[in-house]
Amino acid sequence: MSPAAATTPSRHLGPLVALVVCSLVIADRIAVGLGLGPATGTLCLATLGSLVIATQLGWRQALLGAAGLTLLVIPAVLSQGNAVALTGLMAGTALAMGFTARWQLQPTYWLMVVSLCVLISNPSNSVALRGSDLPRLLMGLALCCGLSIAAQATLLAADGGSRPGELTVHHSWRRCLAYGLLLTSTTVVTTLLALGDHWHMRGLWLMVTPFLVLRPFVRDAWKVALHRSLGTLAGVLLVMALAGVLPQALPLQVPAVLLATLTVLIVSRRGHPALMLMALTATIVLFDSSRANLLNIADERVQATALGIAISLAVMALAHPIEQRLARRRREPPPNAPAGRGGRPGSR
Repeated sequence: MSPAAATTPSRHLGPLVALVVCSLVIADRIAVGLGLGPATGTLCLATLGSLVIATQLGWRQALLGAAGLTLLVIPAVLSQGNAVALTGLMAGTALAMGFTARWQLQPTYWLMVVSLCVLISNPSNSVALRGSDLPRLLMGLALCCGLSIAAQATLLAADGGSRPGELTVHHSWRRCLAYGLLLTSTTVVTTLLALGDHWHMRGLWLMVTPFLVLRPFVRDAWKVALHRSLGTLAGVLLVMALAGVLPQALPLQVPAVLLATLTVLIVSRRGHPALMLMALTATIVLFDSSRANLLNIADERVQATALGIAISLAVMALAHPIEQRLARRRREPPPNAPAGRGGRPGSR
């Protein structure tokens, strides 16, 4: 969680719950009204991402994230069915995400990446969404994100103490570039697997996992990666459990909205990242599924998630000795450095 995040006061939790529920219901209705049924999951998850970013970082950062997603959607729709072009798009997105680590924003902005991955990986979109649908999709994104951000800004303005603090620099540009390249290389592998081998809806979890697991410093990432991996797997398993008890007549949007609300509440109270990821993962699965495939491919979702985690951890394991070697090289004194007390070159 970003250090700039602020804890939402308890008295605002009720209005926040109402805001999340209303925003997601409105997003669903906007998708139906614009004839964008296949993109309902993308619009709802973009709305959820806007709400989470606004809660953590303020409405300006949420607006920036929504604008970035809108720009990325244009080539994503125009490149439907072209695995190479979509892989290039995801690689560029991963590199850009690497630079957001300078201000430790990547744990928040990746929520917008999830919306992009849903749009790319869902096979129904490649059939139902065409270039002629792009203006309506952009309009839907603008309406969904804009309305939710405006409402959240109004709620945050009600109490000056709830405003997020100023952004601070956490990593050098060199570190951000290294992280971006690490994330990009992993994303290329997982995206090619997801699209080239036709994983379809299951491929979403291959594509998203690197953004969940990888961190700017590999040596500090193992514990975080473990928590995030367990949270992601727990979310998929939670959906498998819910699939057996949910009434057949109940639309999946109902539990999805409830879990999305729980996600925002956990974020607003700065809860454990693994718990937040469990709720968020279950939300994504429900928004990206139909009743017919909810349980049928649940085990395949677990396999895709586990494979994505394994690839990310393998890349981290390869990068760790390189990071250590570079760190030692930066600490070594130059050959002609004067000897300090103790007779060693450069000692102090």
